[in-house]
Amino acid sequence: MVIKNIIAGGKTVLNLTVDTLKNNKDEDSKKIGFLETNYYLPTIYGILGKKIENIGQLKELINSLEIEDNADATLDDALDAGVKTLICAEALEALKYMDNETPYEAPYTGFIPDKILRDLGVPLVNGKIPAILVVIGKVGDEEKLKSLINEIRKRNILGLFIGDIVKEMEDANIELGLDKLLVPVGDSITSAIHAANLAIRAPLIYGGVEGGKTEEVIEYIANRVPAIVIALGEVDDITLAAGAGCIKAGIPVITNNPVPEIEGALGSSDIDNIIENALKMKNIKVEEMSIEDVNIPVSVGPMNEGERVRGPDMFVELAGPKQYGFELVKVVDDASDKIEIIGKDIGEMEAGTKTPFAVIINVSGKTLEDDLEGVLERRVHEIFNYIEGVMHLNQRDSVWIRINKESAEKGLNLIHIGKIIQDIYKSEFPFIENIDVKLITDADIVKEELEKVKEIYKFRDEKTKNLHEEDVDVFYGCIMCQSFAPSHVCIITPDKPALCGGINYLDARAAAKIDPDGPIFAIEKGECLDEEKGIYDSVNEVVQDKSQGAIESITLHSVLDRPSTSCGCFEAITFYIPEVDGFGIVDRSFKGETPMGVPFSALAGQCSGGNQVEGFCGISVSYMKSSKFFKADGGWERVVWLPSELKNKVIDGIPEEMIPKIATEEDVSSIEELIDFLKKNNHPVAENIGLDMDAEDIEVVETHTEEEEYMGDTEGEEEGTITVPTMTMPAGFGGLPKDIKIVLKNAVIKAEQIIITRESGKK
Repeated sequence: MVIKNIIAGGKTVLNLTVDTLKNNKDEDSKKIGFLETNYYLPTIYGILGKKIENIGQLKELINSLEIEDNADATLDDALDAGVKTLICAEALEALKYMDNETPYEAPYTGFIPDKILRDLGVPLVNGKIPAILVVIGKVGDEEKLKSLINEIRKRNILGLFIGDIVKEMEDANIELGLDKLLVPVGDSITSAIHAANLAIRAPLIYGGVEGGKTEEVIEYIANRVPAIVIALGEVDDITLAAGAGCIKAGIPVITNNPVPEIEGALGSSDIDNIIENALKMKNIKVEEMSIEDVNIPVSVGPMNEGERVRGPDMFVELAGPKQYGFELVKVVDDASDKIEIIGKDIGEMEAGTKTPFAVIINVSGKTLEDDLEGVLERRVHEIFNYIEGVMHLNQRDSVWIRINKESAEKGLNLIHIGKIIQDIYKSEFPFIENIDVKLITDADIVKEELEKVKEIYKFRDEKTKNLHEEDVDVFYGCIMCQSFAPSHVCIITPDKPALCGGINYLDARAAAKIDPDGPIFAIEKGECLDEEKGIYDSVNEVVQDKSQGAIESITLHSVLDRPSTSCGCFEAITFYIPEVDGFGIVDRSFKGETPMGVPFSALAGQCSGGNQVEGFCGISVSYMKSSKFFKADGGWERVVWLPSELKNKVIDGIPEEMIPKIATEEDVSSIEELIDFLKKNNHPVAENIGLDMDAEDIEVVETHTEEEEYMGDTEGEEEGTITVPTMTMPAGFGGLPKDIKIVLKNAVIKAEQIIITRESGKK
C-alpha cells in the first residue's frame, strides 16, 4: 500500500512541475538558481551532476522524467519515484526565486546558503551539534510539542522545521532562529527540499565528491551526515514520496504513524520517544551535560548558547562597556574546591544595576602547567553562555555579562554560577583535581585586582607571541574533520593554527592532554627538510598515514608547492591569480565576488574535501598574522587582494608599507582594474606583470596515462586553435620563480606552432 502511495505522490508532484513549467512564459535562456551557493540546484547537481542554470535546461530535465504506475511496482521503484519527487520539489522552489530573491518571509528561511553549512562544519564534526533533525508535519498538542522541542534543545540538536509545526511553535511562544538551532524552513512540503539539499551539499563541500557521482554522494550522506527526517501527524502521498526520496539519498525517516519498518531507513515511534529513536537510526549518541547540584533553578547546557539579553529584559549587567571587570584562570598548588563571593550577590542588586565584576578561578592538578591557563580561561565564555538567561560576551578584561529578569526571578545566584563552573571544568578537564572559584562584585577589590591581572595578560601574550616552530619539539595533528573530509589532516604549530580558526597550538596541546586517544594528537617534529616552506619528515609520515595514503607530503607555509589539505571549515581561502603572479584571500563572510568574478563558495569548492590543490589553500584568519604566513611564497608581498572587512581585521599583521598596496573590493572589481591598481601603487608583483612569452615559443607538455588520448570537442573552434585538457606551463613562465609549476585544465590555445610531447619526451 505504501509503495502505491509513494508512486501516486511522486506522479502528482511530477505532473504539477511539468504543468508549472509549461505555463511559464519566460525565455528558455532566463537564469534560474538559488543565491549564495556554488552548486546550482544542489539536489539535481549532487544526484545527477546536471548544472541547471536556466529555464530551458530545467524544462528539458523535468520533461525527461517518468514515474510509472505499475501494479507490480517494487520498493526500488518507489524509492526512485521519491528521488524524482525531490528533483521536482527543487524545480518548484527554484521557480519561486527566479523573480524574487527573497520569496520567503519571516520566520521562514527558505534556501540555506553554503556559508551557513560551512559555519556549522566545526560544531558538527566536534559533536557539539550531534545531529540534524528535519521535522515535518504537526504535533497537535502543545504540551507534547514543548516536550519534543525540549528533547531537541537539551541535546543541542539542529532542528529544521517544515509545515504546520512552525505555526504551533510560534503559538507556544517558542523562540525560533539559527542562534537557537530551531530553524523554520518553510510552510509547504516542497520547502523540505531546502533541508534535503543541505545534506546533499555536505559531500560536495566537505567530501570533495563530484556532483553526479550518485553512489558516492549517497554513501557519504548515509555514513557521515547525521541527518534524520521526522514526519509527524497525518502523512499524505506527497510527503510519503518526499520521505522515500530522502531514504534513497541516505537520510532515514521516522514517523509517529504505523509504517512497515526498514532497519536504519524507515521507522516508527510514539512521539514521546521519537527523538531518542531517531538518533538510534544513525547510531548517534549524545552525552547530556551533568551538573551535580540539582537545586540550580535554571537549565544549563549548549542549547542556551546564542541567547541574547536585551536591555528591557536585563536584570543586572556585570562588567561591560560602562563598568570594568575581568576573568582569570591560574594554575596553583593548593586549590580546595571553594566558592567565594565578595560583594553583593545577584538577588541583593537592584534591577538595572551595572556593576564591576571579576571571575578568578584557581585550579590544581599533578599534570597542570602554566601554559594551559589561557586555554582554560577561554572556556569561561562558553560556560557562562550555557546558563539559561545569561549572556556572556568578550574575554579577559573586556568581559561583558548580562543576566535576565526571568532567571533572576527563578533565584539564580553567584553560588550557582560558581558551582556550574566547578562541575563543568572537572567534567571536561579530568586533569583538574581541585578548583576554587572567586566571584567579586565589590568595586574597589575588582579595580585593585584588575591592575595585577593586566600584568599577567601582558606576560602571557609576550610568551605566546615569541613561541615559534623552531622553539618546540612537538607539533599537533587534528583529524576531527575526517568525519566529513576523509583525507584531511590539519597540522597545528605555534606559527599556524588550525584552518578552522578554533584551535591554536596551546589549545591543541591541552586537547591532546585531555584525550590522548582523541582526534587531536602530538607529532614529533622530526627533521626539518625545508624551514622556509615548513617541511618536516615526521609530519609527512603522519599525514600520509592519517590520510590513508591519499596525501604523501605537505608544506606548512606554501600555497604553490604541496599546500596543506583543506576540509571545508576553513575561515578563508588563499588563491593564486596568475595574471598578476600574486594571491587573493577571501573569507567566508564576504558575500561579493573576487576580482576573478567568482565568490568564496566557488573558490572553496576547488580544494574542500581534504584535497591538496596547488594554488588554493584554506587558512584561518589568525594565520594571516603569523610571521611565517606563506613565507615560502613571499608572504604579504605576494598578497594583492582581500575584502576590506578582512583587511581591517588583520591590519596589525600586515607590514605597514604593504597596507596601501593591497586592493579590496572598494578599489577593484576585475583583473584589469586590479592590474592597474597594483601598478599605480607600486606593489612588488607589479614589475612581473605582462612578461608573457610569445605564443610560438611555448612548449606544451600533456600529462596523461596510456589510455586513449582525449583532445576535447573542437567543433566550432577557430582555425589554428586546439583544446588541451591538461597542460603544464614551462618553468619561469610569466616571471614566476623557476621552481613553480602551473597546470592548466581544458586550455584553449591559439598559436602558429604548438608542440605537444608525452612525459617520456617523445614528440
